[in-house]
Amino acid sequence: MQNLRRTFAPVALIVLAGLVVWPLRDVFADPFLVTWGFDLAWSIVLGALLGAVLRSTSAMLWAAAAGIAYGGLNFALTRHHFSSSLAWNVYAWIYGQYVVSCVGAVFGAWLATSALRNAAGKARQAM
Repeated sequence: MQNLRRTFAPVALIVLAGLVVWPLRDVFADPFLVTWGFDLAWSIVLGALLGAVLRSTSAMLWAAAAGIAYGGLNFALTRHHFSSSLAWNVYAWIYGQYVVSCVGAVFGAWLATSALRNAAGKARQAM
C-alpha cells in the first residue's frame, strides 16, 4: 500500500497541477517576467505539495520530472516568431521560461522536505 501511495500521489498531484495550470498559462503569456513569475509560483507550490506528501528526497526527483515534463511540453507547443539575429541574452530570456518550472518545483520540494525534517527533529528533541 505504501508503494502505491508513493506512486499514485505524485502522479495525481502532477496531473491536477497540469489541469489547473495549463489553461491559465495563456492568461500570463506576456510579458516574459509575468510568464516566469507564474511558472515559478505554480511550480514551487507543486514541489512543496510533493514534498509534503512524499516526505522524502524522492519528492525532489518527482518535482524535477514534473518541471521537465511541463517545460518540454510547453516548449513543444509554443511557437516563437522572432529573428535569428537576436542577441544571446534575448534567447536566454525567452528559453529560460522552460527551465523555471523545473527549478521552482525542485526548490519547493526541497523547502517542504527541509521544513518537515526540521519539525521532526525539534519534535524528537522535545521528547
